Amino acid sequence: MKNLGLTALFLSLPLLGGCVVPVSVTPDLCREMRAQDTLQIKMMFGQTRPGGLPITDDEWQTFVTSDITPYFPSGLTVFKADGQWMNTVTHVVGREPSRILWVVTPPDKNLQHNLRAIQAAYRQQFSQQAVGLTIQSGCSLFN
Repeated sequence: MKNLGLTALFLSLPLLGGCVVPVSVTPDLCREMRAQDTLQIKMMFGQTRPGGLPITDDEWQTFVTSDITPYFPSGLTVFKADGQWMNTVTHVVGREPSRILWVVTPPDKNLQHNLRAIQAAYRQQFSQQAVGLTIQSGCSLFN
């Protein structure tokens, strides 16, 4: 029985190889592709105000135009999503429509300030408890 388990493991290793990219490959591939070091930023914005009133598509687009685009004029992407989060006061899990902002940008000395400004503006304008933020480093090429 032990041999059967080991045999199954060894037979499945080639299948797993396609799913895992060794860390050493990424920098080499980035250089070979002549890609630029970038940060991939994702911000998560709930689309419902406290009390259940939705943030309209027009309100969202106005926010993107006035409060996000000036910081990222080179481009950005927005996805519609269904979000879930825990209210920090009531500890009740809520679900709501959401938007995910995805920005790929070179590192910049003003980036922290810009991200905090976007978060603060959204929280203030739409009475939100939080705006989610994730940042990953990588490389990108637009050609």
